[in-house]
Amino acid sequence: MSAFTQQIQSNKRHLNALFYLRCVAIIGQSSAILWVHYGFKMPLPFLALFTVIALLVLSNGYIAYQLRCQFQPVITSETLAIQLTVDLMALALLCYFTGGVTNPFISLFLLPLAIAAAVLPMGYIIGLLMLTIFLYASLMVNYVALPEVPAYWNSYFLLHNVALWLNFAISGSLITGFIAYLAHQLSVTQTQLKQQQQSQAQQEQILALGTLAAGTAHELGTPLSTIAILAHDLQGQVSADLREDMDLLCQQVNQCKHILKTMVKKVESAQNQELSLVLAQQLKTNVLEKFQLLRPLIVVNISHNLLEDTYLASDETLEQAILNLLNNAADASPDEVEISIYTQEHKIILDIADRGVGLPPEMLNQLGQYSLSTKGEQGMGIGLLLANATLTRLGGEIRFIARCGGGVIARVILPIHSTESFISN
Repeated sequence: MSAFTQQIQSNKRHLNALFYLRCVAIIGQSSAILWVHYGFKMPLPFLALFTVIALLVLSNGYIAYQLRCQFQPVITSETLAIQLTVDLMALALLCYFTGGVTNPFISLFLLPLAIAAAVLPMGYIIGLLMLTIFLYASLMVNYVALPEVPAYWNSYFLLHNVALWLNFAISGSLITGFIAYLAHQLSVTQTQLKQQQQSQAQQEQILALGTLAAGTAHELGTPLSTIAILAHDLQGQVSADLREDMDLLCQQVNQCKHILKTMVKKVESAQNQELSLVLAQQLKTNVLEKFQLLRPLIVVNISHNLLEDTYLASDETLEQAILNLLNNAADASPDEVEISIYTQEHKIILDIADRGVGLPPEMLNQLGQYSLSTKGEQGMGIGLLLANATLTRLGGEIRFIARCGGGVIARVILPIHSTESFISN
């Protein structure tokens, strides 16, 4: 996400907060006017005051339209500055008709300035500050005086103190709430930035691995062809006792050559690669056939509960990702691997379980996030990283869970797609 896009989204959140703050202000100002007019029997210019409040309501309605309309305009710092200017002018007019600087609520001018200082560039802050100073100075000499306080309300001093306390409580609450809101938004932004940095680091690592894999595939072609020729020659020379093992060796070498050729083709066509829908049953069948070819000695116990028309979004890397997980399970549990496939809340859950020694919880949480191997010197630690990247790209995820009785469950979660929704996307 670019810095410009992040700024636009931040401005949108600030404008949304300003909308709710203005709602509070409108309710508070209307209540104060009604309270003074009817409660204290102090007649106020109702028409002028509620005309100003009506303009605030219209302005807030426009903010709501900007935030909720289907084709949202770009919300810039200038938009925020204009709305804060509206608040300042409205407050100045309200104070003009209610005593000017003698109004106990005159210090509410500080609220728009505090908000501006927190969310706007310096040029807008200075402009709003100069406007506020001008308005405050104007209200010192030009205003409509408040009517006299009725005698039965004790004394003006007492009433003024109550209004000052109320003003302090409102100002303190709003400023504290807005600062807390900004702190929360900062925390959310930092979390998102950290996740983006981690994702970018993983993508860079995966890109480097892909480049290295393509080069390595070409380099391995020659020695693998030599091994294939030698294995074929030895196949007719070994004794009957070794013939079965030799046949398996030739089969595995041929499979390796096929994998390398397929990988090179995938790398060359990666730029034009598109997602397609595949039946979950067909994906299961393809993966199991390839796995049995690679690991014919591994017993696979599978249980599934899938509908025939269950579709997944897939590309050529999905089968490879699941094969990586199956190979890891087979390495940890050479005798038997258990697979369970079922649907849950519009998702397909694939559990690949082994009976190995298991892993500590802190390592389970890191699998798939970094180049981390569970096989010591025998592993490079990239299989799980690539599998996690593939599943994330397809809208899924992978979780590693400690298995009761020993071992690990690799849980693959993928969203179910319908043909209609997939075509529309």
